[in-house]
Amino acid sequence: MKRQQPRSALSVLAKPLALAVLSIAGLLLGLTGDGWRDGFAVLLLALPLILFLTHWAHRS
Repeated sequence: MKRQQPRSALSVLAKPLALAVLSIAGLLLGLTGDGWRDGFAVLLLALPLILFLTHWAHRS
């Protein structure tokens, strides 16, 4: 069994931080915009749920 190399904190937290930034952007777009901004806000806010469901469906 190979031993894994230690990973930096940035490489571990990069995806959760990006997801948090996109969620906050979705909240701000939803609060400040109308029309296409609302649709984009829904997509950004649904992204965590979509990622969860896809990973849950493909778990082994």
